[in-house]
Amino acid sequence: MEHKSNETKKRSAPSYQTRGMALGIAVGLIFGLVMDQIAVGLVLGIAVGLGLGRTLELRTQKANKQKDEN
Repeated sequence: MEHKSNETKKRSAPSYQTRGMALGIAVGLIFGLVMDQIAVGLVLGIAVGLGLGRTLELRTQKANKQKDEN
């Protein structure tokens, strides 16, 4: 019983958002421990990690799109 949709599309770029979030959690935890505010460190780490990950993902998608056009 296989249910695959032809409309679903795999991501062409690696998922930098998840990697950024994981790295952000790790760095945020360390930063939070240093500041003695673990919750603040985690929130800031996740926010920065997701932002950087999304930026890298968009940049990679744009590069792939330009490569396909040429």
